[in-house]
Amino acid sequence: MVPVGFQTIDGRMSPHPTQSPTQSTSPGTSHGPSAPSPFRCVVFSVAGQALALPVEAVRRFLPLPRLDRLPTAPQPVEGVFRYHGEIVPVLRLGVLLDLAEGGGGGESGLYAPLILITWQGRPTALLVDQVHGDVALPAEDRVASDPSLSFNGCAAGAFPDRVTGRAGTVTLLDPDRLLSEAEGRLLDAFRAAEERRLARWDGAA
Repeated sequence: MVPVGFQTIDGRMSPHPTQSPTQSTSPGTSHGPSAPSPFRCVVFSVAGQALALPVEAVRRFLPLPRLDRLPTAPQPVEGVFRYHGEIVPVLRLGVLLDLAEGGGGGESGLYAPLILITWQGRPTALLVDQVHGDVALPAEDRVASDPSLSFNGCAAGAFPDRVTGRAGTVTLLDPDRLLSEAEGRLLDAFRAAEERRLARWDGAA
């Protein structure tokens, strides 16, 4: 099921994607030397913060499915679901980036979107508040991120916020730094345990 307002773009589902500047060129217009292609990223909000990921890091946007919620799950894990036969853990990005208070288990909104990425070769989903779309970012708009907003060391840069309607900047996240090495090992162990648990039920069926 595709949520209302979502469109398919480049094989992904994107809410009202922003038009690239190159799309507005009229036929017959003379062109000078070709400029470098702008950097593209996906902008979303978590706990009132405007964040972004490189578009190539995003596999797909998904509506929030029914999740299996396990008491043994690490705190940042909202639950798991199956996607094309694989177990996909759903990470609460607000907790992972220390944007939300600890504790867990609160019910997520029915229309909360998931951003499906690949972590260590396996699908992983990020639970966010809202996806605003993908944008083309000229090189000159990218600046260093605010040192006070490191997001647990994930911040890789920033750019003016012209997408969410709020003043300020959007912080670009490095997808390779979303999880520390220790967190990655714990997530792999949790995923493996969940796969073994479900395999026992599959065998019984």
